[in-house]
Formats: sequence, structure tokens, C-alpha cells
Amino acid sequence: MSRIRSPKRIASALAVSVLLSLSLAGGAYADSAADIAPGALTPPPPVEMNLDSSFNILANQYLLDYFSSIGKVSSTQVGINATTSASQAVDSLGINYVLQRWTGSAWVDSGASYDNGTSRASLSGSKTFSVQAGYYYRAKTIHWVKESGTYEEGTYHTSSILVAQ
Repeated sequence: MSRIRSPKRIASALAVSVLLSLSLAGGAYADSAADIAPGALTPPPPVEMNLDSSFNILANQYLLDYFSSIGKVSSTQVGINATTSASQAVDSLGINYVLQRWTGSAWVDSGASYDNGTSRASLSGSKTFSVQAGYYYRAKTIHWVKESGTYEEGTYHTSSILVAQ
């Protein structure tokens, strides 16, 4: 006799296993001066995951996908690339770019910009920011869509990069 599993039971089991593995994995990060990379003024930031981006997508009607990345342009500049995608052409959509610097204990905002568009299904953009060498940087991007009075948004954090001295 075969047993049919309900989608709710499968989703519940998956959610429990994800939460359990996250609680067991913990965060790993440097905690001593010996762990400071050459050219860095602080220890590296903790490694973080973008879990809410996957969960947010499932709840959205129009915001289909979003992503961003950060890269070193020079010893004094970084570039952030980002894309927002909707399930159809929407009234408006956009990307808010926030550059963040690691102080050794917290992320602080150190620059911001934005892109937006109308009557389209996707938007890609890039921004360049001036930085101070010796610090770790990451991008926090807020991706949003508006359609017929409905507003949806999602936040994405890139991995961090060191802009060495």
C-alpha cells in the first residue's frame, strides 16, 4: 500500500530541517588579532546567508527574483551590480543600493543610490562607490515592485569583500 504525502507535511518537514541545520551550523568568524588578513584593519565579518530572499519570493505575487553582487573596481572604489525581476510588466520597479562597511563588530551604511523604471518586467543596474582601503564591504540591495496598488520588496546582502591597503 503506497502512502501519499501531503504538500503541507513535506513543506513542514523541509522548514524544520532547514531551521535545525541553521541552528547547528552557527556563525563562524574571526575573533582575534591573529585572524586579521594582510591589508585589513579589522577581523573579517561573520558569514551570513540570504535566507529571507528565498522565503520572500514564495509569498510574492509580482516580485519574481532579485540578486546583487559586489566587486572591487580599484583600491578606492567598489562596484555593485543588481537585478530585479517581476512576473510581468509592472507599473514600477526599482533597486535601492546601500554600501555597508564592516567596523570589526557591526555593519554601517557608508553610501547609497537607486535605480527605478516603469512599465517593464525587469531592471538591472550598477553603481560605483568610493571606499577606504583596509575595510570589508558588502552591498545591501532592496528590490521592489509596484503593480495596481500592490507593493512588494525583498532585501539581498552580498558576500563581503576586502579592499586591502
